[in-house]
Amino acid sequence: MVPNQKIDFQYLLGRMLTGKMTVTENDDLQTYIQNSFNDDELNLLMQNHWQSLENGELVTDEMQLLILKNRIISKINQKKGEFEKDIHLPRYNWKNYLMRAAAVLFIPLLVGSLLLFYRMERRISLMAASSVIEKVVAHPGSRVHFTLPDQTEVWLNSGSTLEYSLALNELETRKVKLSGQGYFRVAHDATHPFLVETEGLSIKALGTSFDVSVYDQDKLISATLEEGSIALIGANGVEITRIHPGQQGVLDKATSTMVVKDVETMLTTSWKDGKLLFRNTALMDVTTQLERWFNCKIHLDPRLLKTNLNYTATIQDETLGEVLKMLEISTRIKTKIEKREVYIDRKN
Repeated sequence: MVPNQKIDFQYLLGRMLTGKMTVTENDDLQTYIQNSFNDDELNLLMQNHWQSLENGELVTDEMQLLILKNRIISKINQKKGEFEKDIHLPRYNWKNYLMRAAAVLFIPLLVGSLLLFYRMERRISLMAASSVIEKVVAHPGSRVHFTLPDQTEVWLNSGSTLEYSLALNELETRKVKLSGQGYFRVAHDATHPFLVETEGLSIKALGTSFDVSVYDQDKLISATLEEGSIALIGANGVEITRIHPGQQGVLDKATSTMVVKDVETMLTTSWKDGKLLFRNTALMDVTTQLERWFNCKIHLDPRLLKTNLNYTATIQDETLGEVLKMLEISTRIKTKIEKREVYIDRKN
């Protein structure tokens, strides 16, 4: 073909790209590209051609045009193998670019990912730990002293249980559930209130020392404060009152009425130190505490329930038999022990 001879360039270009070009047409296109146009003209022709195709919008920048140009010339060379002039197309090394970009992005991405992973793992661990409930039991006739995960000290009296989450020190509100009687020396944490939940009454504190008695068989629930301040909250979640050191709040289970009174706190809390203190205490209350202390069942003569017998005593290391003997000496009663059953009758 003679240089600069007019040919249908777009027709030949389309034939080549679709793989339908003949040898003669290939020769014509090769000669036309080599001898008739400089790079700018060839680029313009190719751009016009691709814009006329259905997917022409895919070739819109210089890089894609260069790739297209290289593809055309490579196909011609593969057909003829006659080019003596090598055509070198500057190729951008995308692999190296991506590796450099990844190196720049890797550190903040890694830090962010590790932080996200840590937070997720911590949340999952917290959820798992908070769902695990630990239960401590003071069996009848025993007392238990232990420390919670938040460093709060707890004493449980005979026949009592305390339930708490293993993640107690991670929770927004440090909740524990008490049945029976417990004494709490709460570790101070102003941002995480401590809440003792019971049937009918909850006790909220930040850092304080108090006793709670909520035995199922008792008609009353009591909260006795030695140090700090506590709020007494009803079953409906509404605060009933707050009490101060030396005071005791007593809730009647049947009527839901609350009475706050001044008391000698040692009479209520001495059990945690291994002692029972009675100061002019009614016989019925004495026997109730003795049942829990010695893990026995005491049967009272009904006639004694109609009297006003009161007792003053300190019980620490004495056996049940010794205590009963003390009661016999101080009042007109007689006692009898059969296995773990105690019978107290009035003397005639």
